[in-house]
Amino acid sequence: MPRRKVLTLPVVLTEHVFDKVRSIDMALAEFEELLGDGEVIEEQQTEPGQLKELVLVIDWRRPLHVVIIVDEVRGEERIVTVYEPDPERWSHDYRKRRR
Repeated sequence: MPRRKVLTLPVVLTEHVFDKVRSIDMALAEFEELLGDGEVIEEQQTEPGQLKELVLVIDWRRPLHVVIIVDEVRGEERIVTVYEPDPERWSHDYRKRRR
């Protein structure tokens, strides 16, 4: 199931993402560049025309998870949040949730 993340629609960053990127001491340009190297590790249909993706970015100092809503209705990919995954809640490679 994991696949490379490809941004196909215009990207919208929520204000929350700006705050989170700043809090992990990363430049916004660096964050946007890293997204192209991300891997979709979970997908979930949320509403008709909307897909929620959890993307793993590992080419940084620490692994990051990015939540993206691919919204075909609005014609955008909305980045909702970014966070450092908790190693106690994720597998050693941060790709699978621990049960």
